[in-house]
Amino acid sequence: MLDRIYMLHGFMGTGDLHFKKQVEFFKDHMEIVNLDLPGHGLSEIEASSHYFENTLEWLIEQLKLTGAGYIIGLSLGASLAIHAALKEPNLVKGIILTGYTPFIPEDLKDIMEYQYKYFMNIEENDRKTAIYLEGVHGEKYKDTLKKVLYVMTYEYPTVAEESISSFKLPTLVLNGSNDLHEINAALFMKSKNPEIKIGLIPGAGHTANIEKPHIFNHIVKDFINDLKENKSNEDS
Repeated sequence: MLDRIYMLHGFMGTGDLHFKKQVEFFKDHMEIVNLDLPGHGLSEIEASSHYFENTLEWLIEQLKLTGAGYIIGLSLGASLAIHAALKEPNLVKGIILTGYTPFIPEDLKDIMEYQYKYFMNIEENDRKTAIYLEGVHGEKYKDTLKKVLYVMTYEYPTVAEESISSFKLPTLVLNGSNDLHEINAALFMKSKNPEIKIGLIPGAGHTANIEKPHIFNHIVKDFINDLKENKSNEDS
């Protein structure tokens, strides 16, 4: 039986757009569950006002219905992955987080607010991007954009230091090396919990799995294979 791996895309992405190279790489070795989050892509579930909490409950239901597995999460998907693992550890074998930070640094808050205001008027500010988003997500993109971006800007799903320190599930934080806050995020998590494995992919930014898929995929493969080998040794 193949091990199962869930793939959780980032904000205003889809499973196919954000994990194309991972699907190609892992499809012969693992059972892939490549989800479109509520309000995104082909999902028939609309974005809700309490987006993160409701999407987390939806994700946990998917895990219960389909079965335990590893989770790769990008950005928004990474936040969902670690919160699902904290809430239902028995449903998660390990998590790989990319484009992730457990909190928004103070020096990024003004940038996040500017981004929020810019995207709230995306049709005026960037018509080309607005047309692209409608093509990917349909007319619902406006509602999704508004609800999800508000949460990620003003109600970011932080993870407390004590939760990181006590976290037991196998974790790999695999960020790009181009953004200082993502370097610091990986180092911060390692400093709070030495069992957390971290990696920084050279020349990659927020979407390291898309920008440097060859490096990303092989690091993830090695991480999962090491976990399986360790479990096999424990069982023997």
